[in-house]
Amino acid sequence: MEQMAALALLGEQKRLIRMLDGEGSAKEEMCKAIDDLIEDGWMRGKAEGKAESILALLEELGNIPEGLSAKIKEQSDAKILTKWLKLAARAKDLEQFGQEMWECCG
Repeated sequence: MEQMAALALLGEQKRLIRMLDGEGSAKEEMCKAIDDLIEDGWMRGKAEGKAESILALLEELGNIPEGLSAKIKEQSDAKILTKWLKLAARAKDLEQFGQEMWECCG
């Protein structure tokens, strides 16, 4: 996930450099690029926070299988993560969570 974030930021950085070098429509493009960076960072942080919360809840139920942990960490859709967070809060064990997670949002 960190590599994807670094690549996205690198792409935006290159776009900003091109604009500063005169290859874009100056202020409007630069403002849009900055807004995009802020929005992307905010959404990524929000998703990472939800994933961490899910994992914290699941740790109370036992050792989280690596595949399950990876699936949760890779998810970037905040709506899906919210559903998984609710499932984790209600789960009686990891097996139940895993089954309901796959049924819900595979």
